[in-house]
Amino acid sequence: MATRDRRREENQRTFQEANQRLHDVLEGQLSESRQAAFICECADDRCFERMELALGQWQAVADRPDQYLIVAGHPRVQGEQVIDTLGPFEIVSKANV
Repeated sequence: MATRDRRREENQRTFQEANQRLHDVLEGQLSESRQAAFICECADDRCFERMELALGQWQAVADRPDQYLIVAGHPRVQGEQVIDTLGPFEIVSKANV
């Protein structure tokens, strides 16, 4: 795998881990249907765009280790495919995880 793609995948994991920490802090304090501001999990390390969605919606995507939630049209790692949408967001999946 090219170094650039590896770095982009690391960016996605970092963003997803930050979102998981946010979810863990808010879980129990807010209902699963309450919205929170998560950060885009795209491959762009300069992206900090917010995604307003329910805790449960984010967790449903994050429960799959091969899936990330990104703002529609944001950069993806080579080999990722959009498998579904969630309002203005895309659920992308990695084929090789």
